[in-house]
Amino acid sequence: MGTTEDLEFLRAENALLRVERDILLRVAAGFADDANATLLRRRTAARPNEGGNAMDTVWLTEEAYARLSAELSALRGPEDDDPEDREMALRQRKARTRELEDLLRRAVVGQTPPDDGVAEPGMVLTVRFDDDPEPETFLLGVRDGAGDDLEVYSPGSPLGRALTGARQGETRTYTVPSGATVRVTLLRAVPYGRHSA
Repeated sequence: MGTTEDLEFLRAENALLRVERDILLRVAAGFADDANATLLRRRTAARPNEGGNAMDTVWLTEEAYARLSAELSALRGPEDDDPEDREMALRQRKARTRELEDLLRRAVVGQTPPDDGVAEPGMVLTVRFDDDPEPETFLLGVRDGAGDDLEVYSPGSPLGRALTGARQGETRTYTVPSGATVRVTLLRAVPYGRHSA
């Protein structure tokens, strides 16, 4: 083979490896999400609500629901005719479409959780970690669930699983991916929208 042919072969192989990497990352993320959901079901006594239990629903603001619905509509629209990376783009588009359809189907929109000081999806939590004197405030919800600059932690994350169901003043522990155990105290839990008051 000549130098040009070798270069073309290497480019094609590199493109194939990128596609395989992206597919494996998606599969791994899916397994991680499934494992987190299973662990959360086992560890959390889910509060029932109108549409089922807390694991069947995802809390979203009205703004986030509208934004995600618009993204889904755009994904269902006409595709670009760029032949480069077309197959990978199509796979990513289909995966994101399925993800949004599932998220929007399970969404509880604008329903304010009870203002009872208990950590649950849709609540803005202020916590203090034992190793940090400064409190941290974040929304317990879906990554796409908040419309402002508020940090978001998933209920399925290690921190989210540890805090779900906690009451103000309660200290919980959780294990981080490195294996270390972290202590966190819930200082305040208020429904999203009332957190800035």
